[in-house]
Amino acid sequence: MEEKERAIQQDAEMEQQKDAIRQAAGTEVTFFIPNTESIGKLKDMQPKFWLNMKYKTADDWAKIEGIPQRVYYMGLKEIPNEDGETVTCGAFVSEKECFISGQKLLVDAVRILPVKTPVEIVYRGKSKNKITDGSTMKFDVIILG
Repeated sequence: MEEKERAIQQDAEMEQQKDAIRQAAGTEVTFFIPNTESIGKLKDMQPKFWLNMKYKTADDWAKIEGIPQRVYYMGLKEIPNEDGETVTCGAFVSEKECFISGQKLLVDAVRILPVKTPVEIVYRGKSKNKITDGSTMKFDVIILG
């Protein structure tokens, strides 16, 4: 009985999609394209901002150790790691890029901040864990104002 109900529901959804297509049929779509002079300037333009969200790894942080990163904190995002476990990451936007970072001390520092809070993040390196094997990445996080 459950399969029959699913089939009926799928048929109803298909009909809704067909109705939407019928309504759109014959409608006019317009869009604007830049003039040829603007298009010609594209080859001379320099990249300004990377829109793709990047995960900042331990290696990425190591490359900028001690260098302040001024960013806007944009909230928390849950993503799966390579083992399929959910990791809470902070989302950040700088002048040049959008990135997420799941390092525990960094996420704990920004977790309570309102979205769009300007902060300065300085990666301070790693320290050995006393109780477990491994190390902890250390960050200074300062609210800007």
